[in-house]
Amino acid sequence: MTGRPIGASTRDLAAARLSGEPTPRAGAACETRRWATRDPDQCCNLRKVEPLRRKLSELGAWITSIRRAQTSFRKDARKVEWDVKFGLVKVNPIADWTSQQVWRYLHEHGVPYNSLHDQNYPSIGCTHCTRAIQPGEDPRAGRWPGTAKTECGLHIIEPLRPLPEADA
Repeated sequence: MTGRPIGASTRDLAAARLSGEPTPRAGAACETRRWATRDPDQCCNLRKVEPLRRKLSELGAWITSIRRAQTSFRKDARKVEWDVKFGLVKVNPIADWTSQQVWRYLHEHGVPYNSLHDQNYPSIGCTHCTRAIQPGEDPRAGRWPGTAKTECGLHIIEPLRPLPEADA
């Protein structure tokens, strides 16, 4: 049995089910493009962190697929830890796995995966913040290209940012 690629839109559908809100379409997508280039931290906060925060407030624990080798922010991840940011137990069952172990497991057990992985996207985020990597680049080089940003904010502890004030 081998892993099965799934379409990129599957992630958007899963996000909509998780947050209970529709994913951005048409005009909202244009606003997202502006956020992504002007303020990627705020874009991630509005599109990923806050919807997940709302859902996690209903739960006592969450399971992630982060691995210590992915980024410096994740290097100290424990398999079970208290998530200060979201106020619940965080389970990272593959924290000590290598990328090779992940792919072996996916293929041996027929686990579906995003088909973009087959097109040089080892780390996949939002449409406007992700590109394929070039040979020799770091696996996360395709995330937020042209910026120093390396994390969306789900897995790092940081002070909450106030929402921008609306124009009167």
